[in-house]
Amino acid sequence: MADSPKLDPRDAGEDTSTTLQRFLDFLEFIGNKFPTPFTLFLSLAMVVLTLSYIFDGVSATYMGMGNKPVTVKVVNLITVGSFQSFLSEMVKNFVAFPPLGLVVIMMMAMGIAEGTGLITTVVRKALSGVPEWGVTAAVLFISINGNLASDAAQVVMPAVAAAVFAGMGRNPLLGMSVAFAGAASGFSANLVPAGTDALIAGITATAIKLLPQTANSPAHVLINYYFMSSSVIILTIVGTIVAEKIVAPRLEKYMPYLRKEVVVEDQSLSPQEQKGLRYAGWVALAYILMILAMTVPEFGWLRDPKTHQLVPRSPLISGIIPILFFFFVSTGIAFGIGKGNIKSEADLPKLMATGIKGATSFIIVALPASQFIAWFTKSNMATVLAINGAHFLESIHLTGIPLIIAFTLLSSASDFLITSGSAKWVFFAPIFVPMFGLLGYEPAVVQAAYRIGESITNPISPLSNYIPVVLGLIAQYIRTEDKKIGYGTVIAAQIPFAFWFLIAWGGWLVIFMLFNWPLGPGAKIYL
Repeated sequence: MADSPKLDPRDAGEDTSTTLQRFLDFLEFIGNKFPTPFTLFLSLAMVVLTLSYIFDGVSATYMGMGNKPVTVKVVNLITVGSFQSFLSEMVKNFVAFPPLGLVVIMMMAMGIAEGTGLITTVVRKALSGVPEWGVTAAVLFISINGNLASDAAQVVMPAVAAAVFAGMGRNPLLGMSVAFAGAASGFSANLVPAGTDALIAGITATAIKLLPQTANSPAHVLINYYFMSSSVIILTIVGTIVAEKIVAPRLEKYMPYLRKEVVVEDQSLSPQEQKGLRYAGWVALAYILMILAMTVPEFGWLRDPKTHQLVPRSPLISGIIPILFFFFVSTGIAFGIGKGNIKSEADLPKLMATGIKGATSFIIVALPASQFIAWFTKSNMATVLAINGAHFLESIHLTGIPLIIAFTLLSSASDFLITSGSAKWVFFAPIFVPMFGLLGYEPAVVQAAYRIGESITNPISPLSNYIPVVLGLIAQYIRTEDKKIGYGTVIAAQIPFAFWFLIAWGGWLVIFMLFNWPLGPGAKIYL
């Protein structure tokens, strides 16, 4: 028997750079030394208490409303009164934590949509029949919008895309890389608001109250909608070019190592799934028509009862989470009935409970995070830090677009130490939202810059929970006795996407700023 072909590791695209490998090993070592998000926020809460005692009375002054100077002082939280307040307010702080209810509601809805198979079936249906030249773009487009299913898209889409690419005779590793880049690097972009939008907006809503300048700024779920929905098109175009011109030629060199005995699962839909999609389609159409009937007329129920407008405030905007909840619940139920995996009403709470399991880690983290936010706010340290930070940025003349770019890069860099986007925003928002507010920027632009930076580095962080998942998928197609694929392989394939997404996505935000376009309904760039 002839020996299996061997490739030069450099030809196969394997990372042989010892410097890069040492750098990745260093990041992984440092990241593994960080505590869990629960312990991290518990520690930060203790730090807030300590610093409030050390800097008790330290003040900062800014020009308030009417161009009058306002002085803010740090408040010592290590007192008898503060301890008594903690005991009486701990539960309230936790229950009132804005992201908590939003995440739980959306995860219950997604439990039905995912549990019945609706989301996976829609993806397979959308990809079937697409000509080869359009598959890459289709995978990217669907993967970018995959955050409707939260992190689940980073598992489902690479698996589906690999099978589709292999079935077409293309490299399944390319399919995985494209899908992983779309679902991870393009995580915040979407055409339909998702649970992530609600989570981030909830944290922003807490931060805007720290200063009078931002207290009346919008912080609803759609404050980044115009920007993020248009970003889907930008990232799809750029990602397709990167995939075909940069990543594909490199990954094609793995073709000799593909397992020929792998049987690609048939991606065609069963009659039950087809029936379920028909049921879900009719329900979705009826639901959308109902929403339009309450939105389009001047006196529609979802318009502001006083102004009869939709923006900046209306029941449509404030009620977007319940509207999305009932959409996914109703279409998920319709699909499940059509497919036959919902047989009685008793199945619904079971599916919702399954969805809640995906939110349990966040619920646990929310306990110390809510106390940290409450104490940080009560101590006035966030305000004092924001005022002094704004004065410093003014003194070095770092404002405008360079400031936004610098903050985006800071957000990206932080992903190599803490992978949870919501956890980082809980820490960043109370500092940077008021700081940028003092410099004249709306919270919407700060949130948009953060979400760009936080998203693009998701698939290149060695701490990512989903790189091992992708490696497991690759093992189905690679003869491991011939070649071992590791973190370097996945990250090397993702770096081109991350780099060009940063350029394109950041550039798109710069264009919004240059033309002063609204980022979302009622959400401007400047105060």
